[in-house]
Amino acid sequence: MSEADETLRAVSRHFPEALVRALTRPTATVRDAQWIETQLTRRARRLDRALRAEVDGVAEVHHVEWAWRWSKRIPYRMFEYHTMLAMAQHEHPTEPPLPIRSAVVLLSGRQKPWGTHGEYRTSPLNARFAGVPFRIDAVYQQRITKLRARGSELWLAFAPLCLDADVRSLTRVAHELRERVRDETRLGELAAAMGVFAQLDGRERGLAPDVEAMFPREITMKNFVYTRGKEDGIHETLLHQATRRLGRVPSAAEHAALMRLLATREGAERLGDAVLDLDATAFAAWIVAP
Repeated sequence: MSEADETLRAVSRHFPEALVRALTRPTATVRDAQWIETQLTRRARRLDRALRAEVDGVAEVHHVEWAWRWSKRIPYRMFEYHTMLAMAQHEHPTEPPLPIRSAVVLLSGRQKPWGTHGEYRTSPLNARFAGVPFRIDAVYQQRITKLRARGSELWLAFAPLCLDADVRSLTRVAHELRERVRDETRLGELAAAMGVFAQLDGRERGLAPDVEAMFPREITMKNFVYTRGKEDGIHETLLHQATRRLGRVPSAAEHAALMRLLATREGAERLGDAVLDLDATAFAAWIVAP
C-alpha cells in the first residue's frame, strides 16, 4: 500500500478542486481549493495535508483519508484526524476556525454496496448525536462511466479498480487521458496511478501489463513514483558501495553521516567520488568529516 499511498499523494495534489467537488456534491461551486499543511504542536504531530476551499461561497477544510480496505479502526481514525485538525486550527489561528468535512475513499473490499456515510459516535444512542460523521466513497464499486461523470482526469486514474474494468475500457480511458492532459508530468503521474491500481486490483484481473503498455515509456518515466524509485535505487547502490569500501557495516554515527550526504544531490555526488578515490582508512575518516 505504500506505493499506492505515494501515488495518491502525488496525483491528487494536481486536482484539489476535483477532489473537493466529488466529496461534497458534483453540482457544488468550488473555488480557491488548495492544500494546506497542518501541525499540532502540543502533541508534536504533523497531520496529513488537508484541503481548504470555498464551497458554494463558504470556506471549509476537507480531510480525505485513502484506505485500501475497510477496517474497524477507520471510524476512530476519521474521528482522531478530524478532531486534531480542529485543534490545529485553534492552535495556529490565521483565520476563524473553519468547518471540517471528512471523507474516506475505499479502494477495495467487500462486494456488498457501501452506504455513502459513516460515523464515529461518542454520545449515547438515546441522546443527540455527538462525534464525527464522514463520507464514504467506495470507488472500486463504481463503473467507469460514473467516475467519468465526475468531470476530472483525477478520477479516471481509478478506472482499473472499477467493476467494469477490462482491456477495452481501460484502453479508452488511457486514450482519453492522452488527449486531455497536455502536461507530461501530470500525465505521467496519472499513468503511474493507473498502473499501481491495476497491480493492486482486489479482483485480481491481471490488467497491469496491459495498462503499462497503454502509455509511452517516456511518459511513465516522468511520474513521481518512478523518479523517487530511481533516487532510492541510486542511494541504495551508494550505501552498498560505501559498505564494501569500509569492509564492514557502517556504525550508527557513520550511517547517519551517510544519510545526511544522500539528502542532497551534491552530497551524493561527493560520496560517489569518495568511494572511488579513497582507501578504507581514509574513507572512514572522510565520512565523519567529509
